[in-house]
Amino acid sequence: MAKGISKPRFIKAPQDLRQRAVNFTTGLDLTLTDEVRAKIESVIAASADEFANEILNNLREMRVQVKAAEDDPLSRIFIMETIAELAFDIKGMGGTFGYPLLSQLAKSLKDFIGKLGIPNEAQLEVISIHIDAMYVVLAQGIHKPSEKMEKDLLESLRVAVDKVKDMA
Repeated sequence: MAKGISKPRFIKAPQDLRQRAVNFTTGLDLTLTDEVRAKIESVIAASADEFANEILNNLREMRVQVKAAEDDPLSRIFIMETIAELAFDIKGMGGTFGYPLLSQLAKSLKDFIGKLGIPNEAQLEVISIHIDAMYVVLAQGIHKPSEKMEKDLLESLRVAVDKVKDMA
């Protein structure tokens, strides 16, 4: 061992802390009974409704932002930051609540915006198409799209992005 460096010491957690952490008398009940499972499922169901409302609000805000960008070209760069943040939120929540396609669409939108400077009209249209696609996924409750549907939709968006990404 190098000079001046002592051996590491391991400090054991106090017994009462260990008991609480591993489900002894004062710890958390980790038994998954039918009652506990029902409570968990009801919380998830309630959260799913909140999720749908949250996503809907984010999509509405995105539409408002796109409209503002269309009306005021000078503010577009700031508006794109807002839309990218909303897309990032949707991307994170989509998979958690069983909407993987929603997450993929939001990722596609965020990635597209991340490569833009100040978007032109055609690029704003591609942003709107992403938002519309997310609306459809949410409105139709598309949790598990067919592989073909998912592939076709994402490929169509990729083609649209490729067409307008380098336009100045």
